[in-house]
Amino acid sequence: MIRPLVIGAGVAAATLAVAHTALAGYVARRLIAPRAAKVFEPVTIAGDTVSVPATDDSRQPGTYGLRLDDGAHLMVGDVIRVEGDRVVRSILTRPAGLGDGTATAAWTSQNIGAPEDVGPTRHVAIPLRRGGTAEAWEIGDPENADGGWTIHVHGLRSSRHGALRSAPASNDAGWMSLVVSYAGDEEAAPADALPSTLGTREWRDVDDAIAYAVERGAREIVLVAWSMGATIAMLALEESRHRARITGLVLVAPALDWTRIVHSAVDGAHLPRSIGASALRVLGSRAGASALGLIEAVDARALNWVDGPRPGAALPTLIVHGRADPVVPFAGSAAYVTRHPEATLVAFDSSGHCNEANQQPERFHDAIAGFLREVARAAAARGEGGASSPRSGVEHGLDRAASAPLGE
Repeated sequence: MIRPLVIGAGVAAATLAVAHTALAGYVARRLIAPRAAKVFEPVTIAGDTVSVPATDDSRQPGTYGLRLDDGAHLMVGDVIRVEGDRVVRSILTRPAGLGDGTATAAWTSQNIGAPEDVGPTRHVAIPLRRGGTAEAWEIGDPENADGGWTIHVHGLRSSRHGALRSAPASNDAGWMSLVVSYAGDEEAAPADALPSTLGTREWRDVDDAIAYAVERGAREIVLVAWSMGATIAMLALEESRHRARITGLVLVAPALDWTRIVHSAVDGAHLPRSIGASALRVLGSRAGASALGLIEAVDARALNWVDGPRPGAALPTLIVHGRADPVVPFAGSAAYVTRHPEATLVAFDSSGHCNEANQQPERFHDAIAGFLREVARAAAARGEGGASSPRSGVEHGLDRAASAPLGE
């Protein structure tokens, strides 16, 4: 009788182990999977309002976008009312000639329709060391920027349009903006065959963008990085051929500790922490990488600038992050600032991931623009042989933004 029980227990344990491994593989695959196609659904336009399907995203407060199936863009404002399974929101901008009636559109957090809405724009192709080019937007007047460039880096399963939300602050502060694409995003070819490597491969494309900016006259570069873009920025700062030109960082809801992010995700799904640990091991193994379609294994556990062995950036750094971020834990940003005195954290009470610019746009804009102005002043002081500290200048410039009420 004992033998059948032992055999049965062994079978059950093996079954659980297989299930555990399969679930860990699923989590790993979901983490790095290319972006799914946008969902286009019917919307109804009536005067200065639009009715859209009710989802968690479309119920969020703030300013967002609707991308029509012909490529046109509507900027939508706050919720006016909810009618069953529909949400009625205000329309802030709409394409000329678009009449009332039914249209097909996809909801997006990208509330700026085109880079030309920010400033004078050149559509450029950045040569890549891996071959080919990456599309980018160059926004602003280089002659007026006096050598100051910002490079805007979007996050995982996003695009240049998402990172465009930080460009108005750069433009108003007098800096050039270069809004870039990189390997594996929806503009790269073949996008659907390139899972993300969480920045370990993508940073090289951003380094090529840095080289492009230097060739165009950039003397001071600030990397403005969103979510996984922060991982890319930190890796570029460690490895870039032009890292001496990087004089500041702006990090929006930054992914600075992937172990913390994965554990937060499995906690949110009510899964054991061991699933997250196993998913990280799958990513870091040669066999797991092959099964996931990765070119190389990804040691996600090593991508930790919060409390791991990697040094943080010894540069003026602004972190903008919502306290209730459901994807990248706010606690990671708070811990990073505690460890790194060069960093300043401006906390938002926004909901959702990377919605700070959508829900508190003026505060978002002022924090970044103020930071860039202080970085420029500190650079000018260094050039004149001044003794002022870049850190003290940046802190002073952020006093108003950082101390403002979270709901401002």
